[in-house]
Amino acid sequence: MEIFVTTPTTSAVPDFTSGAVDLGDVINCSFFALLSGSDVGGTFKLQGGNDGTNFVDISGATSTITSSSDALISISDAGYRYVRYDWNYSSGTGNITVTFCGKGRLPTTRNKTGK
Repeated sequence: MEIFVTTPTTSAVPDFTSGAVDLGDVINCSFFALLSGSDVGGTFKLQGGNDGTNFVDISGATSTITSSSDALISISDAGYRYVRYDWNYSSGTGNITVTFCGKGRLPTTRNKTGK
């Protein structure tokens, strides 16, 4: 299973949090934040949760962005059902576009005969 979603480009100036992505069978995923404009900066982080309503920051899934650079955060072996991103603006003007890509485990065979 593979999921690929790009959010609409939006202003990077206000702080905001995305809607929840239901991972379902997806266990490996990444979020790519593409910033454009004049020295846009802020903190881009991922949050996880099990009920789609309550979220906590995912340890090690935070990137500080300066001067309109980009960020890619990957998660392996996600043990939670929902994930979302949080953007905290700090400087500059411009836009942000976020792309999500998620992949599930490849099927395994029980033995060499495929049974």
